Amino acid sequence: MYEYIKGQIVDIYDDKVILECNGIGYSIFISANTMTDLSNGSDSAQIYIYEHIREDELSFYGFSDKNERQIFKDLISVSGIGPKVALGILSKFRGNELLKYISLGDEKALSTAPGVGKKTANRMILELKDKFSKIAVIDQYNETVASPIENGIREDAIAALMSLGYDYHQGAQLVGKVYKEDMTLEELIKKALSGK
Repeated sequence: MYEYIKGQIVDIYDDKVILECNGIGYSIFISANTMTDLSNGSDSAQIYIYEHIREDELSFYGFSDKNERQIFKDLISVSGIGPKVALGILSKFRGNELLKYISLGDEKALSTAPGVGKKTANRMILELKDKFSKIAVIDQYNETVASPIENGIREDAIAALMSLGYDYHQGAQLVGKVYKEDMTLEELIKKALSGK
């Protein structure tokens, strides 16, 4: 199983990137948001991988960070959502935005993603709402997404906790419990680890 592939970007298409690593060119399907993250002028990238294996096919789906990959895995666990639809959802919404809509049960917003109708949106809410509601990466008392700076600090803190062995959901819960505005990243990580 691949964790990530690091290499040179050879070609970029609408929905995939070709990444060359040790003389092998990997065709990796990516979301529009990951595409944006990769378009930073660098000709190399590290892409986190999800392998989708079927009887007649092996496909790679790639993500700019572990958080997006975890949300992708959560999405494909929903009945009726396959990898292509999940990637379309992640092209339409950033992670925190998607968590917000599911936590709030916003069927109308979710239905705007490609391949997602009313029934699929309701299934996403039904199967993921409890799980996502526990992830405090959005302000539970405010129906707007936190500012990019706030989200950036929270996401960086979650990533730091993940490097220590926590999974995304555990890290998000720990960070959400202690987060306050004007905290530095170091303070946030220390408080998340201590639980105070």
